[in-house]
Amino acid sequence: MESFNIFNALAGMASVMGAVAVYQFKLSQSKKARADLLAQLDDSIAQEKKHSTGELFYLLHGLRMNFEDIKAICSDGRSAKIVHALRKTPGIVTHENGRFKYTGIFERLWVRQINKFVMRLLAYVMAAIALVSIILMGFLDGTEALALLIVVAPLAAFFGMQVKDIRHDDMVESLVGSNEP
Repeated sequence: MESFNIFNALAGMASVMGAVAVYQFKLSQSKKARADLLAQLDDSIAQEKKHSTGELFYLLHGLRMNFEDIKAICSDGRSAKIVHALRKTPGIVTHENGRFKYTGIFERLWVRQINKFVMRLLAYVMAAIALVSIILMGFLDGTEALALLIVVAPLAAFFGMQVKDIRHDDMVESLVGSNEP
């Protein structure tokens, strides 16, 4: 009976290792396919193939743009950041006529400042509540400490997401604020 359990454990380990190997193989294949698409995009831009450039850009980044804007983005030294900002904040920023800019209500400075203030205030409030809860956990025992732990875990996760969003907004602001071509 003992050898049967060891055999099951070895078979389980082998299947996990096989799954990891397959995952790594598929990941490397997808990176290779993406690199091929990037090379095709560069060739398409160089040959001024407008339709294939637009379709390849859409396949790679999920963004529908006209040829001139794709060409401007790809020739910009900050292209990776611009594409990331366009994908993450589609209704807030846009790239039109060779310029990366805010759209809609976010063109107004006071709206962006209020947004920045609220995001930072929310992050500070979450951090303060989490810190107070952690300190209180030291004075409580049993179920009360567990209840505070249940409060602290999501607060810490939301705080991390809020900090990430603040950093993203700062990056977008620096991209829009700089006048590089």
